[in-house]
Amino acid sequence: MKNKKIIIIDDESLIPSLIKELIEGECPEFEISEITTDKDRFLDLVSKNHFDAALIDISIGEREGGIDLLRTLREQGFKLPVIMLSAHDEITYAAKCLALGAAGYVNKVNICTDLPGGLKKVFQGELFVSGSEGEHILKKYRETNNDSILK
Repeated sequence: MKNKKIIIIDDESLIPSLIKELIEGECPEFEISEITTDKDRFLDLVSKNHFDAALIDISIGEREGGIDLLRTLREQGFKLPVIMLSAHDEITYAAKCLALGAAGYVNKVNICTDLPGGLKKVFQGELFVSGSEGEHILKKYRETNNDSILK
């Protein structure tokens, strides 16, 4: 089985290193093949290489820089599954990210417990939100399937 290639963009050096060690240790079928801190480099890498998923820090550059990057990916036609990583709780941003085309949302406090399983769900074509409110957020999102839950 071919490894699933994943790209990470995060402006903290510790988080991507932790994720790489965690994912490749627990999920040998996944490979963290690129890590960057720069949005332009990220877009260049995505346009020139094949990745099976992306992990995007929601606050890359500025508070919602990752959301802007997700929006840019979708506007440019990239279908790459994206899981947003955030220090902000799920209730605040998860539904907004899903509405913009993210496949998942993982709070950074839940990376070790939720990210490997979340990636597996996303690769199976499912949506994923971490934390104790994750299932509730997904249920509400599926019921409305629009951005009305963001208001």
